[in-house]
Amino acid sequence: MKRLPVSLHSSSASEKLVWLHIYSNPGEHSARSLAADLGGSFSTWANALSGLARAGFIIIEKAPVGIHGGQYRVQPQAGRPTPETHLSI
Repeated sequence: MKRLPVSLHSSSASEKLVWLHIYSNPGEHSARSLAADLGGSFSTWANALSGLARAGFIIIEKAPVGIHGGQYRVQPQAGRPTPETHLSI
């Protein structure tokens, strides 16, 4: 099992859970799909996705458009922002 990067230890529980979920299942995700997969509220997962992207823990390969989720994968060197992380969620 993948261990959380040390830099992610101070993040919220929802951000940690989303990071592990995206690590295990890279690809299309949205706050709605995360709520369906993990339970909880849409806003919890929307905040976790945007927080992880801002902090550089996940890479946005394709920004979400309308009701369609975005394409995400974890940052290999978590916590180091890349040019892709500037996209809004």
